[in-house]
Formats: sequence, C-alpha cells, structure tokens
Amino acid sequence: MNSKIEELKKQIASEENKIRNCSHEFGQPFSDPKIEKEGYGYKMIAQGSDVWGNYEGYRDKVVPQWSKVCKKCGFKQSTTKLKPIIVGQEPEF
Repeated sequence: MNSKIEELKKQIASEENKIRNCSHEFGQPFSDPKIEKEGYGYKMIAQGSDVWGNYEGYRDKVVPQWSKVCKKCGFKQSTTKLKPIIVGQEPEF
C-alpha cells in the first residue's frame, strides 16, 4: 500500500513540475459557471439567555465564470472578472 502511495506522490510531483515549466498556450475561453450556496431568510435562535440570528436555508446561486485550458499541459485557469472591449473606430461628423 505504501509503495502505491509513493508512486502516486511521484506522479503528482511530475505533473506539477510539467505545469510549472510549461510555456502555456491557452485555447479560447469558455463559459464555466460555478455554483455557490447563498443564505436566505432570517430566523431567531434562542438557547437559554443566548439569542442569535441565522439563515432559514440555503439555495444554489449560479456565478458566471470563464475558463481556459492550456493545450500543452492541461492547466486550467478560471476568472469571474470581465473587462470592456473597445472594437475599432468610426469617424465623427
């Protein structure tokens, strides 16, 4: 069992080294939304003289996210940030 663990650790180290030394060549970004939990409602909880509030429940919230993958090593990079793109110019009369 320990030899299997050591073999897997060596494979992980090899893959991490490959990613670290790669001159990344990313493909086109694609939409890759992630799901986060969001609390809703409010309820009071009392235990003896201690009183505090808490969410009534949680629901899934879809957060827009974009990712791109390196064509060489498979490294995946993700972001939730957007920047405006200005395309071209046109004359103003």
